[in-house]
Amino acid sequence: MTTTINEIWEPVKGYEGFYEVSDTGKVNGIDRMVVSKKGLTRKKGKEIKSRVNNDGYTEVRLSKDSRTTTTFIHILIAKAFIQNPLNKSEVNHINGIKTDNRIENLEWSTHSENMKHAYKTGLLKPISKHVIDNCTGKEYSSVKEAAKDLNINYGTFRNYLNGNIKNKTCLEYAA
Repeated sequence: MTTTINEIWEPVKGYEGFYEVSDTGKVNGIDRMVVSKKGLTRKKGKEIKSRVNNDGYTEVRLSKDSRTTTTFIHILIAKAFIQNPLNKSEVNHINGIKTDNRIENLEWSTHSENMKHAYKTGLLKPISKHVIDNCTGKEYSSVKEAAKDLNINYGTFRNYLNGNIKNKTCLEYAA
């Protein structure tokens, strides 16, 4: 286990006595005594290998009481080092880089705040389906634009296009 000079370590919440997380994002197993078939044996702590998952987040696998859980590093760091007085449920990467788990790049947020941030930074792009009027040939860049232009209630119009109610228009999603 390599530790930098000024690295700070805190217990992993829910895994106290088993794991610790550093302010740099490393996770270590802690030296401890475990019961095995041979009796009481010493388990040497070691750095836990992390990986980047398919969504781009760094994660580790933690085990306790014969149960293994995959956990995001940014959440472990936030729980250990960042106060959450408003009890927000998600951790946002401020710069949008999912592998940048520095404390100064993490903040607690609500789901709504996290989604707004993702759209604002371009991490998520609004899904906009084009609509075509088969009677006039006019095309619209979105359902919202077509509904507004034709003075049709947006919810009703979406129900027409999605087949939830009979479509009384010549409008459909463009291919």
